[in-house]
Amino acid sequence: MADDTDMLSRQQQVRQQEMMKAHRKQRQMMAWATHQQQQAINMGSSLSSTMPSSKMAQAYDDLPIMEPNDIIFVPDSAASQASREAFESACQHGPLSTVQSIVSTESHRSAPIKTPTPSFLHHGLIIALTAGNIEVARYLLSAGAPIVRQTPTTILSAPPDQQILLFELLMHHGWTPNTPGYYGAVLLPEIVTNLSLLRWFLAHGANPNLGTQRDFRDRNGASQTDSCAALEAAAGRCDVETVRMLLDAGAEIQNGVPLHFAAGVCPDSKNPHVGAVTPSREFDVGRIPVMALLVERGANVNQAEESRHMVARYAIVHAVMAGAVERVGWLLGMGADPEARGAWGSAVEYAKLRSEEMKRVVEEGVVARRWVEDVADADPT
Repeated sequence: MADDTDMLSRQQQVRQQEMMKAHRKQRQMMAWATHQQQQAINMGSSLSSTMPSSKMAQAYDDLPIMEPNDIIFVPDSAASQASREAFESACQHGPLSTVQSIVSTESHRSAPIKTPTPSFLHHGLIIALTAGNIEVARYLLSAGAPIVRQTPTTILSAPPDQQILLFELLMHHGWTPNTPGYYGAVLLPEIVTNLSLLRWFLAHGANPNLGTQRDFRDRNGASQTDSCAALEAAAGRCDVETVRMLLDAGAEIQNGVPLHFAAGVCPDSKNPHVGAVTPSREFDVGRIPVMALLVERGANVNQAEESRHMVARYAIVHAVMAGAVERVGWLLGMGADPEARGAWGSAVEYAKLRSEEMKRVVEEGVVARRWVEDVADADPT
């Protein structure tokens, strides 16, 4: 009897040591992530305006580690995947009965416990969501799978015809389109090019003024409430009706510089910082309706972007950099100042490095603006 007691005591000690190691590893990863983030801020590194780098920490490091074996159910773990293949296959392809059997028997564990852990259930959930397996996802959520900050993002990898149904499923379990991810990021800026998803998000209360924290101050904190991320993304990537939809939903132009995003759009894979960009006339003109709508709704053609980084600052400078002659002409016609200087110069200075047509359009704009100013100065009224 004493031997049995000693053996049980040793097993408990081993288990406690394993748990301590697992928790220590999780704390080390979080400490390293915080250190890397602080270094990036101190060095003035330019961070993404949508999602922070996944290299800073694990995607699901807000999942609780309840058991030593849980560490293998956290994605990106280097641990062996052999023990989870059957569960993963069932979550992806079904049948549901197999998932139910594995969950109920806890056959993945060497030491069975009364209930499956959150990490185990969540691992199955993200597989089911990615595969569009609504039946399995519904079961795992009802069994206690948590919805953590990055969970909804996996739905964007699901089959398109299943995505709205999957988001609706998450809503039944407490998630909303305004639930923040890491650093307060929300999904709306990521889905503006998907019209059906955008309509669904807005119809279910998505706030177009929420976004990632500008200073990345708190990985698990709330969203920025005066963000322009969704509107800026739409201005640069979507048609005028999509932009109108966001504006009608309450997106505030003054929160950012959506006009700059529209003015500076380049053809795919073209970077004005690497070399001269020459878009087709059709591509160039295609952004003007969006720009016109933004100006109609209150965008200032001479708004200077405020940033701690070196930026072009003015919409017309962005347009010149993008080689967008038609957009430049339109902005000049709306009163844009070609001599306003950004971090790397003015539209006049940039035009000298572009095509002859661009130089001519900008020079004509300078002459016209000075003539208007002279007339205004000469008018005694």
